[in-house]
Amino acid sequence: MLPVLLAALAQHEGAPPARALLLELTEQTRLAGTRGSQLAAERCAEHLRQAGFTVEIDKREVVQALPLSIELRATDGGRTVLERWSSFQPDAIPAGDVPLVNGGTKSGRVQGRVIDVGRGLREDYERLAAEGVDTRNCIALARYGGAYRGVKVDLAAAHGCVGVLLWNDPARDGFERGTPWPLGQWKPAHEAERGSVTPIGRNPGDPSTPQGASGAPRATTERLTGEALERTLSRIPCIPISASEGRELLARAATATVEFEVQAPPRLVVLHNVIARLDGSSDLLVLAGNHRDAWVRGANDAASGTVALLRAAQILGARAQAGWKPAHDIGIALWDGEEFGLVGSTEWAEAHADGLRQRLLTYINMDVGVSGVRFGGADGTPGLLGTLRAALERVPAAPAEGMPSGSLWDEWQAASSKQSPARTPRLDLPGSGSDFTVFLHHLSLPVLDLGLSGNGGGQYHTAFDDLPIVERHLDPGYVGHELAARLMSELLSEFTMRGEESFAAAEAARDLGDRTQTAAQELSSDETKADLRAAFTTLSAAWMTAGERLHTRALSGNALSGRQFYATLAAPIEGRPWFRNTIWAPGLELGYGSELYPTLRAAARVSSEALEAETARLVERIGLLGKS
Repeated sequence: MLPVLLAALAQHEGAPPARALLLELTEQTRLAGTRGSQLAAERCAEHLRQAGFTVEIDKREVVQALPLSIELRATDGGRTVLERWSSFQPDAIPAGDVPLVNGGTKSGRVQGRVIDVGRGLREDYERLAAEGVDTRNCIALARYGGAYRGVKVDLAAAHGCVGVLLWNDPARDGFERGTPWPLGQWKPAHEAERGSVTPIGRNPGDPSTPQGASGAPRATTERLTGEALERTLSRIPCIPISASEGRELLARAATATVEFEVQAPPRLVVLHNVIARLDGSSDLLVLAGNHRDAWVRGANDAASGTVALLRAAQILGARAQAGWKPAHDIGIALWDGEEFGLVGSTEWAEAHADGLRQRLLTYINMDVGVSGVRFGGADGTPGLLGTLRAALERVPAAPAEGMPSGSLWDEWQAASSKQSPARTPRLDLPGSGSDFTVFLHHLSLPVLDLGLSGNGGGQYHTAFDDLPIVERHLDPGYVGHELAARLMSELLSEFTMRGEESFAAAEAARDLGDRTQTAAQELSSDETKADLRAAFTTLSAAWMTAGERLHTRALSGNALSGRQFYATLAAPIEGRPWFRNTIWAPGLELGYGSELYPTLRAAARVSSEALEAETARLVERIGLLGKS
């Protein structure tokens, strides 16, 4: 293997260091729980040690539901019109490419006629019901898009479907967008998107340990089993199908019968989280993370982020060897099992919850880190924009034809003004779908989630998310990878330099007040939501009052930290107590996107009295901010 690697590198003399790292990571598949993922962990750990970091490989034994075999058959008038069979041996060395599967699916054999449910969202089922279509005992044919794939499975089950076939519309990311792979970057007719369907909107992480962390291999860990475990996975069987298969079934939906079987027995596997630390002058910590596992080789998702963090570690390590010492500890985490429901990060953070609540300044996430060279925005908890801006201003943007040179901050400003002349950069509220989730929504800690973009393709969770798609289309020359590394090194440096002052509590309160008032205005045309609009207006005023108090407190030298700010607002959300961020949470029917005030919206659906009581409770919590 080494001669092959050296020969490939020899063909790219003078290539940026990021290329060698990406080539090494994509030599084989990195599916969580397989030898490929373990080997990648060991290689990444060695690179971090060579950069001067102290490194631990944190092993967690978790339950994984991975389809080991799939059979699909469609008949029309007694004639077979579509048939596919696949199997996978995850313990093989090497494991090989992962076939078209959905992790976390329920096992079973289902049969029925196919119903086109659009994107499989609630409005699609409401439309079908209005048209008199009965979806009970049918198999839902659902397009990707609009929500996390697990939401689509939940909604299909709720509407009586017995199974789900997920497919990619070629107009979204396939051959109708442009030239398909291998000549272009778009999804060919035979490929499809793999991915988990576990209900991450209710309980991310190991499905067998919803109330706590999973232990090390062979450790005594209390786990759910049997029917209790089944309830934490998807409710009905689900498999992905290609665009050609999807269109074939659409054309025959009125007459065809589909039968498919999935065998995905839950089994114990070992995950390998790589946890690295560069010692600072205090025990406060800023942590950057990225998931190292992938559905196949995952050059873009998420080896691009892994490479950026490894390069950032090398940059920071070189500074340390030259005599620099960070004011606070710098951590880098390369998570395993993200693709199966944010498993590695969730279990590690649950196990270290007390220490993180005491020490962590901010968690910075980079998932699909590089899909181009442009910086057009970031997700993050309000209160971190000033620190992010300081880092962005120190990083020159990639040259662009016809555009003046400037920093990444200048680039973000230009992108914002294109949307609206008066618009200025602002962080979007993070929902879920990546490893920041446990830090933000369970531990109530500040987070950032960012990356570079600008180039598109249909490679997401496919077998052709590999080195060539990066070199031909996503980041030729590895300019974006090196730029992302520079950005992450500057961000980590800025956070450790600012310490507790990296979070601006008064800014956070004013920002949340503005968002709340905007949400109230968006409800102004719906008279059925008048009570909810009034509640939002009340909360907006409470935020503004808190902002003034927090500003006065900061001037006196007693500023509120990010940990204190969000911990004050935390409380278990009814129905999904793992989630504790009552100001915003991933929408149950969105999965990835965020929804303001989930507890308030739930109360509004109960009664006006419940809404009034929940409004008063939130106003009281906001009022605690800034009080000594």
